[in-house]
Amino acid sequence: MPTRSVGDDGQGRGVAPQREFPYGIDDPGWAARHGFGIPVEHGSREQGVSASRTQQRLSEALFGTGRRELSTRTATGLVVQANSDGCLAEAQRVLYGDLGRWFRTEVTVNNLAGAAHRRVTQDPVYRAALARWSHCVAPVQQADSPWELRSAWQRRARGLAPREATALQQRFAVAEARCVRRTDLARSGARLEKRHAAELRAEYADVLAEHRQLRDHGLRYAVRHGL
Repeated sequence: MPTRSVGDDGQGRGVAPQREFPYGIDDPGWAARHGFGIPVEHGSREQGVSASRTQQRLSEALFGTGRRELSTRTATGLVVQANSDGCLAEAQRVLYGDLGRWFRTEVTVNNLAGAAHRRVTQDPVYRAALARWSHCVAPVQQADSPWELRSAWQRRARGLAPREATALQQRFAVAEARCVRRTDLARSGARLEKRHAAELRAEYADVLAEHRQLRDHGLRYAVRHGL
């Protein structure tokens, strides 16, 4: 899955800038400053439980509860389900007229990028670049992919002081970035993604057209009613 690098850098220097590295971090300078962009936790367990309960109540109001009446399958084969009784569903029903059609097309369209990314990670050209990356990073940490490298850091960081965990994260992230540069991993992924994304847009042209139609209906409704 894509790397979304955000959060506190673990040393009190604030929030790491929003960056996306879908095929591994390719900026060694950024990695040296922010590691993977994964925050090192400092909060107490009680604070975490309280925040979780509040989030649960907000989620139930927004997305609904009970049996999930809406269901569709994405281009990756994943089945996505949702309730039809939450605030979000009611707003979509009003805007787009047909909640079922909107849910099906919205979920499908929103997951096309993920489907393209998945096809890239299964592409032989990308797999070859990934094998070169794995060989490059092995002196620092054995890992078959950048995501395995993050898992390795999380395992080794357990029990470490925040400063030590942050230093280890930065070390691993710099190794990742340098090897991504040396093996052309990120650029290979980006080139392949353009091709696979174009293929998916052609495969799902009818769904994309239907989604645009519903979206335009919602925009016209919003303009008419001053929303």
